[in-house]
Amino acid sequence: MARTTKRTPQSATDGQLAPFEGRDVLQTSIKVTNAGDGLSDAMAVDPDEYHLGDTVHVVLECIVRRVDYVQINGVDALRRVHTLKAGTATVVDAELVKDVLDAQRLAIEKAKGVARLPFVGDGEEEPTDDD
Repeated sequence: MARTTKRTPQSATDGQLAPFEGRDVLQTSIKVTNAGDGLSDAMAVDPDEYHLGDTVHVVLECIVRRVDYVQINGVDALRRVHTLKAGTATVVDAELVKDVLDAQRLAIEKAKGVARLPFVGDGEEEPTDDD
């Protein structure tokens, strides 16, 4: 029986990845296999039509099938590469995943050093000294 992981990934908790054979691991990545199979099964049950430029939100249930370590170019450190085998897949409404995707976009921007400035607009009144 497959084991479901309910823990928070280590990198999300303390920012550090465990070394591998005495070498630092500085990055992780994911490779997904069989994603088309799960989506094809889903489309057979609930067919839909998409058009060029459409944004589609897909949820995949995956099993970690392999973990490899590869050298990072120009650095004496490794990247941990997870190979996931997709199982069940479904297309979901954007509202279902909006909050987690927005949070991830902000986290990616922050990691890249992008800082967002407060914006007053869209009919909002600018704060006054009385506020």
